[in-house]
Amino acid sequence: MNASIVFGLFALYVASISLYLVLSGRQEPLLEILRRVWGRTLGHAFYFIVNVGLPLVLCVVCLGWGVRQYDPTLVSYDPHNALQLNLESYRDLRSPQQHEKTQEMIDIIYGA
Repeated sequence: MNASIVFGLFALYVASISLYLVLSGRQEPLLEILRRVWGRTLGHAFYFIVNVGLPLVLCVVCLGWGVRQYDPTLVSYDPHNALQLNLESYRDLRSPQQHEKTQEMIDIIYGA
């Protein structure tokens, strides 16, 4: 899954939880401070903009970007192009010390 889609879904989660807390009447310390300093209306407005509005905007932008960058050819299955493993390339990646130890272990196992 694209990282932008995951970030967009997380922003949606944050926005929904913050909106639920605001609508349920639970008062967070930050909301209490904003209400004391700016008054009830502006305090709620600032809190809503920062904790609900901004994550919703990030959600829309990130989800849109992630869907735009999504490449279905990376996940589609084509039975005509079966998975081909090239073991020789992986054998070349091993260090020479590991290769020597592996050969010794094979000799011990087979009794050669």
